[in-house]
Amino acid sequence: MNKSDFIAELKFQTTEKSGRKNYAKSGYRPHIEFENYPEYWTSGQQTYIGTDFVLPGETVNAEIGILSTEYFAKRLYENMEFKFCESNRTIGFGKIIRIINTDLKCEPDIDQKTINLNLYPTDIIDKIKLDYRQSWNKAFSEIQELIISNESFRNKRIIRAIIHLGNKDLAHLEKIIEQTKIDWRDILLWAEYDKKEKRIRDFNNEFGKEEIKAIR
Repeated sequence: MNKSDFIAELKFQTTEKSGRKNYAKSGYRPHIEFENYPEYWTSGQQTYIGTDFVLPGETVNAEIGILSTEYFAKRLYENMEFKFCESNRTIGFGKIIRIINTDLKCEPDIDQKTINLNLYPTDIIDKIKLDYRQSWNKAFSEIQELIISNESFRNKRIIRAIIHLGNKDLAHLEKIIEQTKIDWRDILLWAEYDKKEKRIRDFNNEFGKEEIKAIR
């Protein structure tokens, strides 16, 4: 059995509501999609507590061990909801009761809206998808990791500046992210000011409205 990361309450859907046609056995490993993290599915092994089998429509508590724990470091919290699926079919819904792997536990004083890029203004996600197209998931993940690493980077202005300077190139975006870690003020300077140090953009504003019009 894999190491358990958290205990959850699992509610299996009935067969009529897209659930399984037969029972699930302890050790069952469907995909998991945590709320507000639609871009990243992981695999979660279910070890049932007090039983070895669960029928469609039943509710059970289980220990869950997930893959890619590094991606969800400091992001999970008690009462966080998720769904578990087979391919595109939702088998059931879950809610975290207790977190066992403390590396995954979100610090209690952190607002989820600051560490989850999905909860930032929609123009940011739209711009990532537009600029990085087939590589947008990778670009998204790189920025997600940045904002979880340090509270100084949890700022929509800085994130927009990073995306702008990335210039639609994933390798260049990664270099900009590394420079952000050294001094985020350089990022704002490069993104918002011209060579004469005149401010020409304001990334407090959403993409498409960042240009500062010259006063005649």
